Amino acid sequence: MKTLDEIQLMLEVSVNTLLGQHRGRVDVHSRENDHVYIKMSGGCRGCAGAKYTLNMMITKAIREFDPTVNVVSDITDHKDKTDAYYKE
Repeated sequence: MKTLDEIQLMLEVSVNTLLGQHRGRVDVHSRENDHVYIKMSGGCRGCAGAKYTLNMMITKAIREFDPTVNVVSDITDHKDKTDAYYKE
C-alpha cells in the first residue's frame, strides 16, 4: 500500500504535467484503506471533462501505481466553473 505522499508524487510527475497544459491539477486529499479521495483545481474544477479525466487518466494512473486501490473518488465542488477549461 502506497502512502499519500507517494501517490501525490506519482501524480505530480505523470498526471499534473498533462493537466497543467489546461491550467489544472489534481491532489490527493485522503485515503481510507482501498479508497483514495482526490481534489481537482485550476482548469479542472468545474470542467465539463472532469469525469473523463478522473476515469481515464487519474484513476487509471493511481490503480497502476498502487494495485491495492479499488476506488478513486473526486470530492471537488464542480459547481464553480469560473476557471474551468471546458465549460458546459
